[in-house]
Amino acid sequence: MQTINPMVITIVQQIMINENDTDAWRRTLIQNHIFEAQEVKDLSEREISLIHHAMLVQRFSRMSSDELLEQTAKYNLQYHINFEADEFQMGAVCY
Repeated sequence: MQTINPMVITIVQQIMINENDTDAWRRTLIQNHIFEAQEVKDLSEREISLIHHAMLVQRFSRMSSDELLEQTAKYNLQYHINFEADEFQMGAVCY
């Protein structure tokens, strides 16, 4: 199973907090032909939230690091990487 980039999780959490609109998410599911109107109507707010979260994770997981950095700017997120002193050399090489 593929590990999800921590930047993706951060962006998705920010979107879920700032754009908490289950009615808009319901409309999106219908407009994108993911569910029929009646099926969406039968879903709870929790289910809608989980589906929207999964769709965002999927969408952002396809993006490159540069595209993710653009998204962090779009959502006004400050994202940086800290290396511990003893891990700096290993982190710098891996980065």
